[in-house]
Amino acid sequence: MQRPLAAFENALIVVLLAGTVLVILAQVFFRYALEQPLSWSNEVATDLLVYIAFVGFAIGVRDHAHVALHLFERRIGARTRRRLRVGELLALGAVLAGIGIGGAVYLWEQRDVVSPAGVPLWAAFLALPFGAALGLVHVVAHVVFLARGGEIAEPDPVLESAA
Repeated sequence: MQRPLAAFENALIVVLLAGTVLVILAQVFFRYALEQPLSWSNEVATDLLVYIAFVGFAIGVRDHAHVALHLFERRIGARTRRRLRVGELLALGAVLAGIGIGGAVYLWEQRDVVSPAGVPLWAAFLALPFGAALGLVHVVAHVVFLARGGEIAEPDPVLESAA
């Protein structure tokens, strides 16, 4: 299940980034070459960046690039380290659940509202519950892995010294 989801997330982030670049390039072309700026480009580019942020956050959770307490990890045993990581993941999961639920409630409240550029607000705010749901899938997968006795990789001392 994780590999197809990872492939989907990677492809989605590429499409979102490409879409953002294309919208911005179109705006530059229309504004400076044709002297007819697009009325919707800033809003669409911003909405795409919100999706990039939330899908990117889920990818960060997937790739263990989220905030974690690595300061003492080498000084504690594997079992305690696993418990600490589960605690971190549960806290992260609570934050993601809050973002997802709050985003879904706001999305529902704004379901009939359309922006001045003609973009339905629900489409823009769908990024919150969507990205949170993707992140929660990865949190659950990591917690299950650790609960089954999975080993946590040792923190990289080079990366740790750079922080």
